[in-house]
Amino acid sequence: FVSFLMQGQESQFLADSIAAIQENVFIQDEKNRLNVKLEVSDDVFSFGVVQDDLEMELKPNLNNRYGVVLSYRFLSVRIAFRPGITDKQKENKGDSNSFNMRVNFLFDNWNHDVEYSYIKGYYVENTQDFISDESGAHLQFPNLRSYLFAGSSSYRINKNYSLRASRSQTEIQRKSAGSFMPGVGYAYYQLTGAKVVTFPGGEEIQRDVYTDFEGINLALLIGYYYTFVIKNNWYLNGFAVPGAGVEFYNRTLRNNEGLNEKLHNTDYYLSLFYGVGGGYNGDKFFFGGNYSSQFSNSELNTNKVTLIPTKHSFSVFFGYRFKAPKTVSRPIEYI
Repeated sequence: FVSFLMQGQESQFLADSIAAIQENVFIQDEKNRLNVKLEVSDDVFSFGVVQDDLEMELKPNLNNRYGVVLSYRFLSVRIAFRPGITDKQKENKGDSNSFNMRVNFLFDNWNHDVEYSYIKGYYVENTQDFISDESGAHLQFPNLRSYLFAGSSSYRINKNYSLRASRSQTEIQRKSAGSFMPGVGYAYYQLTGAKVVTFPGGEEIQRDVYTDFEGINLALLIGYYYTFVIKNNWYLNGFAVPGAGVEFYNRTLRNNEGLNEKLHNTDYYLSLFYGVGGGYNGDKFFFGGNYSSQFSNSELNTNKVTLIPTKHSFSVFFGYRFKAPKTVSRPIEYI
């Protein structure tokens, strides 16, 4: 019985693949199949705080994320968790809590990404720049909280290039192609709760003066994406998305007497978001890996404090395509 079902499924795969290839020699449509993908990733936001020519790199103490990604048509849903840290890691870098929600809408021409991230508990990656400590422990901000809402929208120019093939694997790029993808990017962020500092060794102090940050970024993006298809469904891809924008941000100085001083600043900046990846995208199985990074540059001087959110991401994945059950296809078709 199982053998009969597998033969029927493979026959259906073959028929659909032939039809897709005849329709478009560059792109094979797999959106009507349910993609189940196992993924290991490391993609948390960090912050660089620059003041008076000093830069402090703040990072959360979080392990890699393990998840299952379900993709069907234009929608992808990710269910994931992060294993807990060890007692030694907690002692050296503190404890961090996080919540992340990301929605990707990959339509025929438009691509929309929206993400919300909350993290509590940061440590100073470059502690050695401020304190000499041979134990490997870091300065910690246990009550420091970050809120980040960010997104982007871009438009595909070349219809022969498939962003879905590398992002959600709901299509297969059959022939090499690339495309310009202009768009816009935006972000709103807060960083609050820097009053308490924990030093290596466990000593905790209450700062007399500390600063809260809040800012908005708006940018115009001009990206180019390319996928190089190798024989037998193997591929390499890469992209570069330069941008130019404006940043409006506030820094609020607080002290123990309850006095607050709010300063407003505006900066123009350049950014670059880039990444590379590769893998195998077959009719049923697919696997691969991706790496991406974001860099931004803004005008700084000794009279300003600038908060720069950055993100480095690395992931590996393995997946399989199924015929979508009606419990999945019906609500998606309705949407």
